[in-house]
Amino acid sequence: MTWVSDLREQVEAAYDGLGLPSWPDPHAGLPTTAQEEYSRVTDPERYRIVHARAQVWVDSLAAVPGVQVERLAPAPLGDGTTRRFDRGVRIFPPRPDALPLLLLEEDAPVSGGAGSLAVLSIGVARPEIRLELVPDCGCDACDFGSDDLLEAIDGTIGNVVDGPLVVLRGDSWRAWWHPEGGASESTESTESTEDTDGADSRGRPDHRLLMESSRRIAAGESVRLPEGTEVLVGRSWFG
Repeated sequence: MTWVSDLREQVEAAYDGLGLPSWPDPHAGLPTTAQEEYSRVTDPERYRIVHARAQVWVDSLAAVPGVQVERLAPAPLGDGTTRRFDRGVRIFPPRPDALPLLLLEEDAPVSGGAGSLAVLSIGVARPEIRLELVPDCGCDACDFGSDDLLEAIDGTIGNVVDGPLVVLRGDSWRAWWHPEGGASESTESTESTEDTDGADSRGRPDHRLLMESSRRIAAGESVRLPEGTEVLVGRSWFG
């Protein structure tokens, strides 16, 4: 049987062999962030590690018997913005009750014409069902080091592959849950929530209720959800 922990070790070993740059958290131990950092991207080129890590995951998963990889043509991300992905793959699991993994690469222009920033959208089933965007912002103020980026990629992919994963989508909100945690957000805003109580002004239902409903759905229970909610449930890729 294939284990996610084994895959992560394989990915880390293969990635280390590429000799790509790494850097510490530049804000470790600092009480505040300088205001000018929010409008500055000092070294966009080093973020290429994001796409490299994704490719190592593609190669590792593709080597598992029963896994199929579909290359995707450039297309809109479908996230309510005008953004598009430049390259992408949809990776199909060997089990029919698991969710396909999407890894979508974007070469995002940096303001001022200083090159482009490698951005990775990690999702399931369709491009618009995104679970994580890495980096979520490439400015210097939001730079927490290379390990933070790699862990976001590995952790999110691991949650999809390991299962169970529940995704809920409403008209103006979305939520996703896995045994290690989850998040919810209004799709009219970029702010996600992990522990906020109560519905927000943009129509997102109570976060804790969404997480509890998702947990029960994963356990096979019937729950009442807002009308029109789309529900996706993914089991472990490898049983």
